[in-house]
Amino acid sequence: MLMSEEHLFGSQGIPLRVREQIAWRPSGPVTAFAIKIIFTISGWARVYLPAGEVFLDSGSVVTFPAGVEARGVPTAHLRTVTLYIHPQYLSDQLRWLPAAHPLVHHLHRALEGDLPLQSLQLQPPAMRDLTPILVRLARSHVTSPFNDFALVTTTSELFDVVGRFTGASSRSSELAYPTGAPPRQEIAAAIALLHSDLARPWRIEDLAREVSLSASQLTRLFRKHVGISPAALLRQLRTDLMAELLATARSGVGEAAAASGWTDPAVASRAFKQRYGVTPRAFAGFHRSKDHLAHISTTW
Repeated sequence: MLMSEEHLFGSQGIPLRVREQIAWRPSGPVTAFAIKIIFTISGWARVYLPAGEVFLDSGSVVTFPAGVEARGVPTAHLRTVTLYIHPQYLSDQLRWLPAAHPLVHHLHRALEGDLPLQSLQLQPPAMRDLTPILVRLARSHVTSPFNDFALVTTTSELFDVVGRFTGASSRSSELAYPTGAPPRQEIAAAIALLHSDLARPWRIEDLAREVSLSASQLTRLFRKHVGISPAALLRQLRTDLMAELLATARSGVGEAAAASGWTDPAVASRAFKQRYGVTPRAFAGFHRSKDHLAHISTTW
């Protein structure tokens, strides 16, 4: 499949597109007339290219030159947000960006068509803070596709967060997936099930039955491959979805908690503050103030 310039950027010629995607099956081969930056939010995949392959897991940030053919094969599921940037627009903008920034260096290499692909690996705390920004960027692009100022402002915020978190020396104990490979097949399937139905009142016995393991086996393998229990991961996933809803929608705290699978808003708020360091209300106010300022600026 060839993603042409008009297909990507439309007849209006908007030079930056952002797409959120959840993949369950192999895709491609796809060739895009754009520089691509793929941010991996969750899951695993191998991306096959004529010159080799790249492994993606949560925190992987990979930059593709324009015109590179790629085919993706996810393990259980893969959730990504991809920035498609017109090469000429990128060439014009790079001069204003700090050369020492890791993504800027990678984008220079991509403009030159260099292979192998340039990649970063962000740590779990970085992805936790980055994901609401990525999702807000992708969804605001859909609802307000011609709001150039808001798009550029949020993209700058994204680059700033990546720059601050790149180079962390230790992998967080929040998640401990082995680098370079997905976890055991049953564990990957169990994680995909949790992602797909956060509102379900999961019990360890139910999840174990779904992947043909005993409850004790599932718990042991989860701790080995993921580093935390299934219940702890479910708590994280519900809290992170709540953060996305608060950052991207006009949901109240209780509404966002319920939509994320929490049955008790007070428990949800405590879990949120423990994970994000602020109350859900303060978190929502921070992200909505950014949207408000960007909206005001576009009306001038």
